Amino acid sequence: MQRLHPTEKGILPTTRFFPLAAAQQNLKRLLVIRLIVFTCQFLALLYAWLILSLDLSYIAISTVMAVVVAVNAGVVLRLRKQVSISNQVFLYHLLFDIAALSMLLYLGGGANNPFVSFFLVPITISAAILPWKHTWLIAALSLLAYTVLLFFYQPLDVLMPEAMDPMSHDMEMANEEWGISLHILGMWFNFLVSAVLITYFVVQMAEAMRGQESLLNRYREENLRNEQILAVATQAAGTAHELGTPLNTMAILVTEMAQEYEGNEALGQDLRMLDTQLRACRQSLKELVSRADFKRNGSGQATDVTHFVEMIWDQWRLLRPEVTLDIQISSPGESPAILVDVTLQQAVMNILNNAADASPKKVELMASWDGSYWSLSVRDYGDGIRGELMANLGSGIISGKENGLGVGLMLTQASISRLGGQIDMHTHSQGGTVIEIRLPYDTRMAS
Repeated sequence: MQRLHPTEKGILPTTRFFPLAAAQQNLKRLLVIRLIVFTCQFLALLYAWLILSLDLSYIAISTVMAVVVAVNAGVVLRLRKQVSISNQVFLYHLLFDIAALSMLLYLGGGANNPFVSFFLVPITISAAILPWKHTWLIAALSLLAYTVLLFFYQPLDVLMPEAMDPMSHDMEMANEEWGISLHILGMWFNFLVSAVLITYFVVQMAEAMRGQESLLNRYREENLRNEQILAVATQAAGTAHELGTPLNTMAILVTEMAQEYEGNEALGQDLRMLDTQLRACRQSLKELVSRADFKRNGSGQATDVTHFVEMIWDQWRLLRPEVTLDIQISSPGESPAILVDVTLQQAVMNILNNAADASPKKVELMASWDGSYWSLSVRDYGDGIRGELMANLGSGIISGKENGLGVGLMLTQASISRLGGQIDMHTHSQGGTVIEIRLPYDTRMAS
């Protein structure tokens, strides 16, 4: 079995999505902000038409506003559906806001229009919820639009600086030298500084808050998983004590039956198989009790990868003799030395048992290593794991099998994480599921 490439794992390129509830709320807030800005612009347009009787391109301005209303109506319809909203979609919404505001300002006096400060709104929104790359793009485009509107626009006499203060000599000198007033230039510089400050500092603060929230969520999940593991361990200790008596009784009965039906070869073979299974169960119970003092006696056992795989094979053929286990060593050279503990062996056995349940005829186990890590990959030939279960397996008690207990993979995930390793689960391109364990050579247990 060759190592799978990302494209062979069935993993498609993904886009980072907001949690559904947060995305819906952010889109609603964006709609409210648009409504407020649109209302201010509409009232200003009515004032210019009815009170000031200004000569504006009312048809063009009304067309732009109609497009804004149509887009907002589309947002309302989208909010009624439970669909995921990516960062890219939110970026497109903010780019549309910049384009619409630029058109309205172009038709209404350019950078002289007091609504030019609304360019800060999409910058602030982007800084609060989008990655920094998107925020810098929004800030750069807003600044570019502001700069272009300094020179290209449909003039509006009532907004021209000389109409506000025709006696200002400094302003007249600035108009002759720069083509724009010092007041407008100062507004542009203020916008530049504000945009940079918002983009830099608000992005950092927002990322810090998101990072803190992510750590808190991870801490809660780990605590919940640890509580579940503790509950399972407590129940397992009591169950181990209770199972000792019935296992001993069954072992005695099997021995007596073997002696009584010594001449029946077929029944004798079944009884020997049953005796082997009972011995394995009793050994597992003994190991369960001895593991309580394992951490005090030592943090691991020194061995090598090949020998560890042979240990897995010896235990596996006793528990699941009906399943063919195809073992492959994919890395050349001498098998590296590793440090393992008994919980790692149990974790691998859990994965193999799950694979055998999904693929009763054949399971593949591949070992490999590099300069820093060694890995074990288990592949089955079953139907694979449903997508909704794939995202949650290992985080809690959940099972993809009809009669599964749902604790095996959770305990495996906890053991591998405690040993400093990682688990990767994906669907094989030719069918079945692949689970890969990747571990450092020195798997010291966390204190």
